[in-house]
Amino acid sequence: MEDIVSLLVKRHMNLVVENILSFLDHNSLQSCEFVSKTWYLVIRNGKLWKQLYGRVSQRKPLLQNLMIRRELEAKHDTENDEFLYKRLFYAQQTLVQNWSSGKYKTSLKALGEVSVSIFTMDARRILYGLRTSPSVPSSIMVWNRWTMESEHFLVGHQEWITDMQICGDLIFCSYYDGTILVWDLKTKEVVQQFQDQEVVDWVVIHAAHGLLITCTSILSGLTDRDTSVTIRRIHSPTEMAIEKTEEISNMKVSMLVSDENYFAVVLSSSSRNCIKLQLRSPVDFQCVHEISNLISHEDSYAYHSGWLVTGSSEGIIKVWNPVTQTCVQTWNSQEKIEDLHLSSKHIVTRNSDGKLFAWDLPISDRINLLEKPSPSCLFEINGSEEVSMMDPSLIVDELQILTISVKDIPKTDASTSALTVRDFLN
Repeated sequence: MEDIVSLLVKRHMNLVVENILSFLDHNSLQSCEFVSKTWYLVIRNGKLWKQLYGRVSQRKPLLQNLMIRRELEAKHDTENDEFLYKRLFYAQQTLVQNWSSGKYKTSLKALGEVSVSIFTMDARRILYGLRTSPSVPSSIMVWNRWTMESEHFLVGHQEWITDMQICGDLIFCSYYDGTILVWDLKTKEVVQQFQDQEVVDWVVIHAAHGLLITCTSILSGLTDRDTSVTIRRIHSPTEMAIEKTEEISNMKVSMLVSDENYFAVVLSSSSRNCIKLQLRSPVDFQCVHEISNLISHEDSYAYHSGWLVTGSSEGIIKVWNPVTQTCVQTWNSQEKIEDLHLSSKHIVTRNSDGKLFAWDLPISDRINLLEKPSPSCLFEINGSEEVSMMDPSLIVDELQILTISVKDIPKTDASTSALTVRDFLN
C-alpha cells in the first residue's frame, strides 16, 4: 500500500508535498529522506534543506557562521554545491556531538617575535593587537579565520591598545590615551579618529545596533574612577554623530557586550565594594534594568544571549536570568575559577594552572531548572602550554576555543606569541 506522499507525487502534486514537508525541522526532514526514494527526491528537488535554512538561520547565528566558514575555507564553491544546506545542518549536529564527547582537533600557529596585547574575532577574521614599545606605533594583524592567512597589517596609534572590535568591514580600536581609531578594511584606511577625553585611565568600546559606545575611565581617587560614556550613531563608515553623553560617578565599566535585546554593561567600584549589571536598550542605550546583587568582586563572569554566568574563587558556578534576577542553576565545579567564558550553549572556565573545563550551559524551557541535576564537566584541556600575559587570552564560540600564549625570550626584551586553535568541527 502506497503512502500519501507517493500518491500525491503520482498525481503530479509535488508542490503540495513540498509545502507539507516544509514545516518540518531538520531532524524530521532527515528522517523523511530515509522513507523511500520518492520522499528523498521530493526533498532534494524541492530544495527543502535550502528552505529550512532560510527559515531558521536568522534566529540561529551558528548556521550563518557555518555558511561563512564553508565559503571561506579553500574558497568553497557554495553556488554549485547541491547538498550545501544539508551539510550545514549535519555540521551543526556534529558540533553538538563533539562538544559532548570532548572531540576536537588542535592546531598551533606561531605568530613570531611579536607580543600580542589583545585579540578578538568574528565569523570571518581574527584580529591581533600587537604590544609595542613607546617608540613604535601599535599595530593590528588581520587574519582569515579559516585559512589562517594574513589579510591586512594596520599600523595605528603610538599608544597601547585597550580594546578592539571588528564589526563587518570596520575595526574599532581604542588606545591608552583615549584615542579611538576606526579602520575600513575595504580601503585599509582610518576613516574616523576621535578622543572624547584628554586625560584617561582606560577605554572600553563596543559597536552594535548601529551605535558606537565609548566608555572612558578617569581616575577620581586612589582606586575609584569616573566614567564618561559617549553614544554615537553610525550612519556610515565616515559619518558617526554623537547622540548623547552620560557621566557615571565613582564607577568604571568592566564589561560591555551586546545581544539582540540589550547592551550588557558591568559597572564596578572598589571603594563601594559594589558591582552592578545594567541592561540597556539597543535603540538609544537607555538603562532598562539595573541589578546590584548578582556579581561579587571575586567572581569571574560572562554574559551571552540573555544569560549571566558567574564563577567564584571557591568553584561555584551560577547561571542567572538577570531580567528576573533569578538563579536558575548552581553547582560546584570543584576547581578555583580564575576566568570564565560563555558561548550560546557552553561555559568554559580556567583554573589557576591554566587548565580549561567545559560545561553545557544548562538552559531549557523547563520552568524550574533547579530540579535538574548539576551539569557534569564535558571535558578538560591541559593548559600547560598557556603562558598568558594578556587579557583576554581566551576566546570561545561554538566552533572553536582559541588561546594565545606569550612567552618572553630569555635575556632580551622581545617576546614570542602563538595561537592554539581547538576546532570542534574537524
